[in-house]
Amino acid sequence: MNKIKFFMTSLVIAGMSMNVALASGKHGGGHNDKQGSPVGVPASAAKATKTIQVTTTDNMRYQFSSDLDLKAGEIVKFVVTNKGKISHEFSVGDKKEQKSHQAMMAKMPNMVHQDGNTVTVKPGETKELTWQFTGNAKVVFACNIPGHFEAGMFAKAKVAAARHH
Repeated sequence: MNKIKFFMTSLVIAGMSMNVALASGKHGGGHNDKQGSPVGVPASAAKATKTIQVTTTDNMRYQFSSDLDLKAGEIVKFVVTNKGKISHEFSVGDKKEQKSHQAMMAKMPNMVHQDGNTVTVKPGETKELTWQFTGNAKVVFACNIPGHFEAGMFAKAKVAAARHH
């Protein structure tokens, strides 16, 4: 087994064997609960104009039910289902926010999220995250559990400017 594959496998095993109860609480700072992000703000599911099903699996990939054709002003409800055997995250932000989140998760790998821009989804669970996209920016969807993003568990999309009638 090559060194990188061994390292990634070790990270996944370490993450599976850690006691999640240690960090089941919330943490302060580093997230965009209320103030929003360059790519949008949390929104009410009742106001969603589109629903996208997201499946997480242990092959470190997201599977989306439709193309990530996102427009400024659009409110999207993401229904995230974990079909794997380990926990995964679904986080919405720009590249800078995801890098910051990854650094924090490296320090607190057992952190469980349920806030405005991130949900942690345990094996077999389904959670929702509703987001209103703003601006004309590149959005990054990421799992920031240590090793997951690096293994390819992210997706990027461009938020198109709103069409004026």
